Amino acid sequence: MLEEAVDLLRHARLDTLLCHWVGSAPFALVVLWFWDDLANPRTLDTTGALEAFVLTIVLVWMNCWRAVFAGRLRRQLTGVEAPRWTVGRVWRLVPVQAFFGATKLVVMPLAWLTMFPVASTIAFYRNVAVLSDREDLDALQLMAKARKLANVQMAQSWALLLPLGFLYLLVMVNLGIVLGVLPQLVRMLSGYESSFSRSGAYFAQNPLFFLLVIGVSWIAFDPFVQAVYCVRCFRGESLETGEDLRSALRRIATAAPSVLVMLVLAQGSVAAVSPAELEKSVQQVMQSHEYDWRLPPRAGGPSQSSWLVRLADKIVAGMKAVSESVGKALRQLFKWLTGNRGQAPEFGAPPTAGLHWSIYLAIGAVVGIVAVIVWRNRRRTQPMAAVGAPAIVRLDAEELTADRLPEEKWLELAGECLREQNYRLALRALYLANLAWLGRSEWIVLDVGKTNREYDAELRRRARAHPEARTVFVQNLAVFERTWYGLHEVGAGEIEEYRSRVARMKEILAA
Repeated sequence: MLEEAVDLLRHARLDTLLCHWVGSAPFALVVLWFWDDLANPRTLDTTGALEAFVLTIVLVWMNCWRAVFAGRLRRQLTGVEAPRWTVGRVWRLVPVQAFFGATKLVVMPLAWLTMFPVASTIAFYRNVAVLSDREDLDALQLMAKARKLANVQMAQSWALLLPLGFLYLLVMVNLGIVLGVLPQLVRMLSGYESSFSRSGAYFAQNPLFFLLVIGVSWIAFDPFVQAVYCVRCFRGESLETGEDLRSALRRIATAAPSVLVMLVLAQGSVAAVSPAELEKSVQQVMQSHEYDWRLPPRAGGPSQSSWLVRLADKIVAGMKAVSESVGKALRQLFKWLTGNRGQAPEFGAPPTAGLHWSIYLAIGAVVGIVAVIVWRNRRRTQPMAAVGAPAIVRLDAEELTADRLPEEKWLELAGECLREQNYRLALRALYLANLAWLGRSEWIVLDVGKTNREYDAELRRRARAHPEARTVFVQNLAVFERTWYGLHEVGAGEIEEYRSRVARMKEILAA
């Protein structure tokens, strides 16, 4: 099934693949945009409602284009030409995909919670995408046919989940590594220093980076998943209607002229060969090594299998023996744990024996350990918050973030650096103090994964009513970056200008 899906995608036209990406790429981008605003505590409820409405529209858009993509793959298998798009065809497609796309958001989480119908549920919704492009099915017939095909060969549906899940995980890991290394690779090859390359490991620790990897992996891998279920739907339908034979006959009819020429040549050859010579030729062909697989193996003969096959057989046999031993040991353990040690009680009578005394002892030990861990954690939380001992920080550390100290401590460190005339470290302490003040005033949300440009964008969004404050912050940010990351020298005069701009920004925002 997987190999046929790969072959189907290889022979698919580029516009067929674009049908899926036209729907999936906008949906992934809107999801990232919606999640970023949803994680922002200052996002208005009206903004969230509007973005949710946009996400709903894009979800319907994605489902419709996925149905178009699956329908083109199905017609590629059947060999039937695609009908022209009409208003009626679009009117049948959009409501069906909107309805089933909405039910999928409710049914799929329930299926994953119960686990028993998850394989058939996934197959059902994938079949809906494959069959939605057909004009001979209304909504009820479509649902009935998709449900019927989802229940065909259920063992195959379950067997597909493991390799598809593993392949999707493999794609995610590969894309995660590529996207995580890409900023540093661009910096090494071109010398271009960006906010992503300066953030270092925090770039990959950002929650949006994880969502980006999931989205890009889904865009790249979902066409293959849909192709697998398209092949499965086609094969399941062919068991009843013989659609695969019809497809083969259509291909023969397409190549009819060449087939007729071959038949004419074959008839002329048969007429020129006598029956005795034909029989002799057939016997010689049957003795060739190409047909050795039809003959039974020789009794007691040496094995013709390769060393790789023998090694694989030994590994499988060893795994089977280990699994049987583990299963036998578990059965004996459960029998020992739950078995009665005496005569079976009469019907309706209480049990004659309970669990073994060691089970109660183990349960008591686990409960005691958990209680000790909870008690120790409760003791640690209050003293740490109450003592408030100053943390030892190094201003030249690359991983230093503004949430390590409050604003007052950063200002004290800046004063010590100024007394030592170390203006570069003093500027960094003042910048971190400014971020700490903005975070305490809830103009930004401090996070180890955010870059300076992300703080700038967040301040611009939240303080849109105070553009002058954002301008001052950008000026200070430019001074800090060219001093800390560049070769610009900073002096006492620039430090004072930096402080005056910070004071001006505080006055604007405080007002």
